[in-house]
This record gives sequence, C-alpha cells and structure tokens, in this order.
Amino acid sequence: MQNAECKLGAFMISKGPALRDQVYSHIRDRIVSGTLEPGRVIVEVELAAELNVSRTPVSNALVMLKERGLLEDDGGKLKVPILKLEDVINLYWCRMAHDGLASRLAAERIGAKDLKQLETYLRAWETPEREDDLSALWVSDLNFHHLIYRVAGNRHLLRFSELTTELVSVYRRNTIRRMTDPTSGTNRSRNDVRAEHEAIYEAIASRNPDAAEEAARFHIRMVIQHLEQADLVIQPEQVGL
Repeated sequence: MQNAECKLGAFMISKGPALRDQVYSHIRDRIVSGTLEPGRVIVEVELAAELNVSRTPVSNALVMLKERGLLEDDGGKLKVPILKLEDVINLYWCRMAHDGLASRLAAERIGAKDLKQLETYLRAWETPEREDDLSALWVSDLNFHHLIYRVAGNRHLLRFSELTTELVSVYRRNTIRRMTDPTSGTNRSRNDVRAEHEAIYEAIASRNPDAAEEAARFHIRMVIQHLEQADLVIQPEQVGL
C-alpha cells in the first residue's frame, strides 16, 4: 500500500521518504542540473520558505550536501563550489579506475534486458543534431554510465560513481556543449564519444571483461585529454543553459 501512514497517539509516521531526504534530493538535483550554479550562496531560510517546510529538514539536508562536497563553507556562508579544472581532472582520474572496474564487472554480469537498455542509451549519440541536443546527450551519457555501474553489482562502487558524477556534472554538461557548438574550436566531437561508448558496449555485449575495462579506461583518458587541451574554465555566469 502506497503512502500508508500509521498513527501513534497524535504523531503521524509516513511510510514515504523522510522529509530531510526529500529536501536533500531536491537541492542536490538543482545543483547537479546547474539550476543552482557554481558560486551561488545558499540561504537556509529562503530555501525553507520556497519549499514550504521548516528550517530543520533544510538544515539537515545542507549538512549532508556539504559532507558530499556539493556545498562548501565560505566565510560562514554555504555556497555551491566552483571547482578548478585541476580538481575536475583529478576526479576523472578516479573515474578511470572506477569505470574500468565497473565495466569489467558488467561484462561478467549483464543480462539481456539491461544490455538492450544500454544500447538504447548508446544510440542517442547517433540521432540527428537538433536544438535541444545538449540535454538529451547529457542525460544519455549519465544513464549509459550509471547503468554499467548498477549492473556491476557492487554498491560501494556505485556510491563512489554517484559522488564523482555529482561533483563534475556541470563540467560534463559544458564539455558536451562545446562538442555541439561548431564555433567552440574543440577537436573532440560527438562521434568520438559515440565510438568510445560503442567500444565499451561491444566489449560488454561480447562478455569480454578485459576489453570492457580497457575501453572504459580509454574513454576516460580521452575525456581527460580533452579537458587538458580545452582550457575549460567555467565561471558562474557561463553555467546557465
């Protein structure tokens, strides 16, 4: 039974997610999507009023977000961090190890249904370019990698991947933006990403753990190389989509 509640005296216990967790997820999603852009100061009382909740669940959610690195203390104020390019590249070096292991495990464990879904995410990169390409490609990229981590069957690995994905999300969106902008001057294209993703998919589909790990690590190496060459620096005003 959904939305069931049980009464203990005058106190109502909801079977749904805790209010703190709901507030946390809402703020996290706004940070990851870029709605709350890097550099934005987060005001607890304003968030509580906006969400129509008390300050307690908001305060608890902000503590959780700070612990995950999605908020930082700046002179007594909480703000969305502006990561340096060096920080992002270092996170991708971690991703190289994580993605390689996840792809190896996925090649050993993936079932037919998940393999079909992985192919669907892959094919998004083959669709004709259109005005809203950025969001569609960004979502497909996130889903492609998340599915690999999920079918790897290691909850600790999945947790590490979610953390690094959250921290570099705005940079990932901007990297894809550069690939879909013919005036950006970048030498990395959507076809490069498609080919790298396809190599990962083919290795997983053929149940070849060694090839899957190498393809995943190569993909991240190419991302790091692109970041190092692109002189990619995001200021708060550049983030909005």
